[in-house]
Amino acid sequence: MKYLSWIFISVVLLASCGHKKTKEKRELVVFCASSLTDVVSDICAEFEKETGREVKLNLASSGTLARQIDHGAAPSLFISANKKWLDYLDDLGKTIPGTSKKVAANKMVLVAPVNSEIEPFVFTPDVKLPEVFKGRISIGDPQHVPAGAYAVQIFEKLNCEKELESRFLPAKDVRSALMVVELGEVEAGVVYKTDALKSAKVKILTEFPDSLHKPVNYYMAVVKGSENENSLQLYNYIVSEKALPVWEKYGFIQ
Repeated sequence: MKYLSWIFISVVLLASCGHKKTKEKRELVVFCASSLTDVVSDICAEFEKETGREVKLNLASSGTLARQIDHGAAPSLFISANKKWLDYLDDLGKTIPGTSKKVAANKMVLVAPVNSEIEPFVFTPDVKLPEVFKGRISIGDPQHVPAGAYAVQIFEKLNCEKELESRFLPAKDVRSALMVVELGEVEAGVVYKTDALKSAKVKILTEFPDSLHKPVNYYMAVVKGSENENSLQLYNYIVSEKALPVWEKYGFIQ
Protein backbone atom coordinates (compact mmCIF):
# COMPACT_ATOMS: atom_id res chain seq x y z
CA MET A 1 0.00 0.00 0.00
CA LYS A 2 2.86 2.31 0.84
CA TYR A 3 4.41 1.58 -2.56
CA LEU A 4 1.13 2.28 -4.30
CA SER A 5 0.82 5.59 -2.40
CA TRP A 6 4.19 6.76 -3.73
CA ILE A 7 3.14 5.83 -7.25
CA PHE A 8 -0.02 7.89 -6.85
CA ILE A 9 1.93 10.90 -5.50
CA SER A 10 4.44 10.64 -8.37
CA VAL A 11 1.65 10.61 -10.95
CA VAL A 12 0.04 13.69 -9.37
CA LEU A 13 3.36 15.56 -9.32
CA LEU A 14 4.12 14.71 -12.94
CA ALA A 15 0.64 15.82 -13.98
CA SER A 16 1.10 19.04 -12.04
CA CYS A 17 4.46 19.73 -13.71
CA GLY A 18 2.98 19.01 -17.12
CA HIS A 19 0.11 21.39 -16.43
CA LYS A 20 2.56 24.07 -15.28
CA LYS A 21 4.64 23.73 -18.46
CA THR A 22 1.51 23.92 -20.60
CA LYS A 23 0.36 27.04 -18.75
CA GLU A 24 3.78 28.68 -19.13
CA LYS A 25 3.81 27.86 -22.82
CA ARG A 26 0.37 29.38 -23.32
CA GLU A 27 1.14 32.51 -21.29
CA LEU A 28 2.13 35.66 -23.18
CA VAL A 29 4.00 38.62 -21.74
CA VAL A 30 3.76 42.14 -23.14
CA PHE A 31 6.17 44.92 -22.16
CA CYS A 32 4.11 48.07 -22.72
CA ALA A 33 4.55 51.84 -22.30
CA SER A 34 2.60 52.99 -19.24
CA SER A 35 0.55 55.51 -21.23
CA LEU A 36 -1.12 52.55 -22.98
CA THR A 37 -2.17 50.84 -19.72
CA ASP A 38 -5.94 51.03 -20.17
CA VAL A 39 -6.22 50.44 -23.90
CA VAL A 40 -3.78 47.50 -24.05
CA SER A 41 -5.26 45.98 -20.87
CA ASP A 42 -8.71 45.99 -22.48
CA ILE A 43 -7.45 44.60 -25.79
CA CYS A 44 -5.53 41.82 -24.06
CA ALA A 45 -8.56 40.97 -21.91
CA GLU A 46 -10.64 40.48 -25.07
CA PHE A 47 -7.84 38.40 -26.59
CA GLU A 48 -7.83 36.17 -23.50
CA LYS A 49 -11.59 35.64 -23.77
CA GLU A 50 -11.36 34.65 -27.42
CA THR A 51 -8.28 32.43 -27.25
CA GLY A 52 -8.00 31.23 -23.65
CA ARG A 53 -4.36 32.31 -23.61
CA GLU A 54 -3.25 34.33 -20.59
CA VAL A 55 -1.53 37.68 -21.17
CA LYS A 56 0.58 39.42 -18.55
CA LEU A 57 1.53 43.09 -18.84
CA ASN A 58 4.69 44.77 -17.61
CA LEU A 59 3.95 48.51 -17.62
CA ALA A 60 6.67 51.16 -17.30
CA SER A 61 8.46 53.85 -19.29
CA SER A 62 9.62 52.73 -22.73
CA GLY A 63 13.27 53.30 -21.84
CA THR A 64 13.03 51.22 -18.68
CA LEU A 65 11.37 48.34 -20.57
CA ALA A 66 13.86 48.47 -23.43
CA ARG A 67 16.78 48.23 -21.00
CA GLN A 68 15.13 45.28 -19.25
CA ILE A 69 14.95 43.48 -22.60
CA ASP A 70 18.55 44.43 -23.34
CA HIS A 71 19.55 42.84 -20.02
CA GLY A 72 17.85 39.53 -20.74
CA ALA A 73 14.08 39.90 -20.31
CA ALA A 74 12.23 38.08 -23.08
CA PRO A 75 8.60 39.22 -23.39
CA SER A 76 6.45 38.21 -26.34
CA LEU A 77 5.91 41.78 -27.52
CA PHE A 78 7.33 45.24 -26.83
CA ILE A 79 5.13 48.31 -27.34
CA SER A 80 7.04 51.58 -27.13
CA ALA A 81 5.80 55.16 -26.82
CA ASN A 82 8.29 56.21 -29.49
CA LYS A 83 10.43 54.70 -32.23
CA LYS A 84 13.72 55.54 -30.51
CA TRP A 85 13.53 52.69 -28.00
CA LEU A 86 12.30 50.20 -30.58
CA ASP A 87 15.20 51.17 -32.86
CA TYR A 88 17.51 50.73 -29.86
CA LEU A 89 16.42 47.09 -29.53
CA ASP A 90 16.43 46.56 -33.31
CA ASP A 91 20.08 47.67 -33.42
CA LEU A 92 20.91 45.17 -30.65
CA GLY A 93 19.21 42.38 -32.58
CA LYS A 94 16.60 41.90 -29.86
CA THR A 95 13.51 42.08 -32.10
CA ILE A 96 12.29 40.06 -35.07
CA PRO A 97 13.12 41.90 -38.33
CA GLY A 98 10.06 43.13 -40.18
CA THR A 99 7.75 43.15 -37.14
CA SER A 100 8.24 46.82 -36.18
CA LYS A 101 4.86 48.48 -36.72
CA LYS A 102 3.18 51.75 -35.81
CA VAL A 103 0.03 51.00 -33.79
CA ALA A 104 -1.35 54.41 -32.71
CA ALA A 105 -0.69 58.13 -32.25
CA ASN A 106 -1.33 60.70 -29.53
CA LYS A 107 -1.21 64.43 -28.72
CA MET A 108 0.65 66.46 -26.09
CA VAL A 109 -1.21 68.83 -23.77
CA LEU A 110 -0.53 71.25 -20.93
CA VAL A 111 -2.57 70.42 -17.83
CA ALA A 112 -3.22 71.93 -14.42
CA PRO A 113 -5.09 70.76 -11.30
CA VAL A 114 -8.83 70.93 -11.91
CA ASN A 115 -9.26 73.67 -9.26
CA SER A 116 -6.45 75.82 -10.71
CA GLU A 117 -7.22 79.48 -11.38
CA ILE A 118 -5.39 79.24 -14.73
CA GLU A 119 -7.93 79.34 -17.55
CA PRO A 120 -7.72 77.12 -20.65
CA PHE A 121 -6.49 78.89 -23.78
CA VAL A 122 -5.97 78.27 -27.48
CA PHE A 123 -2.29 77.83 -28.22
CA THR A 124 -0.63 80.45 -30.44
CA PRO A 125 3.08 80.84 -31.31
CA ASP A 126 3.37 84.01 -29.23
CA VAL A 127 2.34 82.29 -25.97
CA LYS A 128 5.01 82.80 -23.31
CA LEU A 129 4.76 79.47 -21.51
CA PRO A 130 6.89 80.38 -18.43
CA GLU A 131 4.43 83.20 -17.72
CA VAL A 132 1.33 80.98 -17.89
CA PHE A 133 2.21 79.49 -14.49
CA LYS A 134 4.72 80.48 -11.82
CA GLY A 135 5.52 77.22 -10.01
CA ARG A 136 6.99 73.88 -10.98
CA ILE A 137 6.01 71.77 -13.98
CA SER A 138 5.72 67.98 -14.01
CA ILE A 139 7.10 66.04 -16.98
CA GLY A 140 8.33 62.52 -17.53
CA ASP A 141 12.07 62.14 -17.08
CA PRO A 142 13.30 63.02 -20.59
CA GLN A 143 16.20 60.55 -20.32
CA HIS A 144 13.94 57.51 -20.60
CA VAL A 145 10.29 58.68 -20.78
CA PRO A 146 9.19 59.59 -24.34
CA ALA A 147 6.52 62.02 -23.06
CA GLY A 148 9.24 63.89 -21.18
CA ALA A 149 11.40 64.03 -24.31
CA TYR A 150 8.44 65.43 -26.28
CA ALA A 151 7.90 68.05 -23.56
CA VAL A 152 11.52 69.21 -23.79
CA GLN A 153 11.22 69.40 -27.58
CA ILE A 154 8.19 71.68 -27.14
CA PHE A 155 10.07 73.94 -24.74
CA GLU A 156 13.06 74.10 -27.08
CA LYS A 157 10.87 75.08 -30.04
CA LEU A 158 9.28 77.79 -27.89
CA ASN A 159 12.74 78.99 -26.75
CA CYS A 160 11.88 78.57 -23.09
CA GLU A 161 13.65 75.32 -22.18
CA LYS A 162 16.46 77.03 -20.24
CA GLU A 163 13.99 79.24 -18.42
CA LEU A 164 11.82 76.30 -17.37
CA GLU A 165 14.55 73.73 -16.69
CA SER A 166 15.01 74.69 -13.04
CA ARG A 167 11.26 74.23 -12.55
CA PHE A 168 11.09 70.68 -13.93
CA LEU A 169 9.83 67.92 -11.65
CA PRO A 170 10.80 64.76 -13.60
CA ALA A 171 8.74 61.61 -13.06
CA LYS A 172 9.53 57.94 -13.67
CA ASP A 173 6.77 57.68 -16.32
CA VAL A 174 4.00 59.79 -17.81
CA ARG A 175 1.33 58.36 -15.47
CA SER A 176 3.40 59.50 -12.49
CA ALA A 177 3.82 62.93 -14.08
CA LEU A 178 0.04 63.22 -14.33
CA MET A 179 -0.47 62.02 -10.74
CA VAL A 180 1.79 64.80 -9.43
CA VAL A 181 -0.49 67.34 -11.13
CA GLU A 182 -3.61 65.59 -9.79
CA LEU A 183 -2.23 65.87 -6.26
CA GLY A 184 -1.64 69.60 -6.72
CA GLU A 185 2.09 69.28 -6.04
CA VAL A 186 2.87 71.35 -9.15
CA GLU A 187 1.05 74.10 -11.01
CA ALA A 188 1.21 72.44 -14.42
CA GLY A 189 2.34 69.38 -16.35
CA VAL A 190 2.88 68.21 -19.91
CA VAL A 191 1.34 64.79 -20.60
CA TYR A 192 -0.42 62.81 -23.30
CA LYS A 193 -3.90 64.00 -24.20
CA THR A 194 -5.36 60.51 -23.72
CA ASP A 195 -4.15 60.39 -20.10
CA ALA A 196 -5.45 63.88 -19.36
CA LEU A 197 -8.90 63.08 -20.77
CA LYS A 198 -9.30 60.16 -18.36
CA SER A 199 -8.56 62.20 -15.24
CA ALA A 200 -11.25 64.11 -13.38
CA LYS A 201 -8.57 65.80 -11.28
CA VAL A 202 -6.90 67.83 -14.02
CA LYS A 203 -8.00 70.16 -16.77
CA ILE A 204 -6.41 70.65 -20.16
CA LEU A 205 -5.10 74.19 -20.53
CA THR A 206 -4.01 73.87 -24.15
CA GLU A 207 -3.11 71.33 -26.82
CA PHE A 208 0.31 71.69 -28.42
CA PRO A 209 0.53 71.53 -32.22
CA ASP A 210 2.39 68.55 -33.66
CA SER A 211 4.91 70.91 -35.28
CA LEU A 212 6.50 71.55 -31.86
CA HIS A 213 7.68 67.99 -31.32
CA LYS A 214 8.43 64.72 -33.06
CA PRO A 215 5.35 62.64 -33.92
CA VAL A 216 3.83 60.98 -30.86
CA ASN A 217 3.58 57.50 -32.31
CA TYR A 218 3.50 54.10 -30.62
CA TYR A 219 5.38 51.16 -32.10
CA MET A 220 5.23 47.42 -31.52
CA ALA A 221 7.53 44.51 -32.35
CA VAL A 222 7.90 40.82 -31.58
CA VAL A 223 10.86 40.18 -29.28
CA LYS A 224 13.45 37.65 -30.45
CA GLY A 225 13.40 34.39 -28.55
CA SER A 226 9.66 34.56 -27.95
CA GLU A 227 8.45 34.27 -31.52
CA ASN A 228 5.77 31.61 -31.92
CA GLU A 229 2.26 31.23 -33.22
CA ASN A 230 0.73 32.66 -30.02
CA SER A 231 2.96 35.76 -30.04
CA LEU A 232 2.11 36.48 -33.67
CA GLN A 233 -1.60 35.92 -32.98
CA LEU A 234 -1.57 38.54 -30.21
CA TYR A 235 0.55 40.87 -32.36
CA ASN A 236 -2.03 40.69 -35.17
CA TYR A 237 -4.96 41.02 -32.75
CA ILE A 238 -3.64 44.30 -31.27
CA VAL A 239 -3.70 45.95 -34.72
CA SER A 240 -6.85 44.21 -35.99
CA GLU A 241 -10.23 45.68 -36.86
CA LYS A 242 -11.59 44.07 -33.67
CA ALA A 243 -9.23 46.17 -31.54
CA LEU A 244 -9.83 49.44 -33.41
CA PRO A 245 -12.91 50.50 -31.35
CA VAL A 246 -10.89 50.08 -28.13
CA TRP A 247 -8.13 52.38 -29.43
CA GLU A 248 -10.77 54.93 -30.41
CA LYS A 249 -12.56 54.60 -27.06
CA TYR A 250 -9.45 55.85 -25.25
CA GLY A 251 -8.81 58.70 -27.70
CA PHE A 252 -5.87 57.27 -29.62
CA ILE A 253 -5.43 58.16 -33.27
CA GLN A 254 -4.90 55.37 -35.80
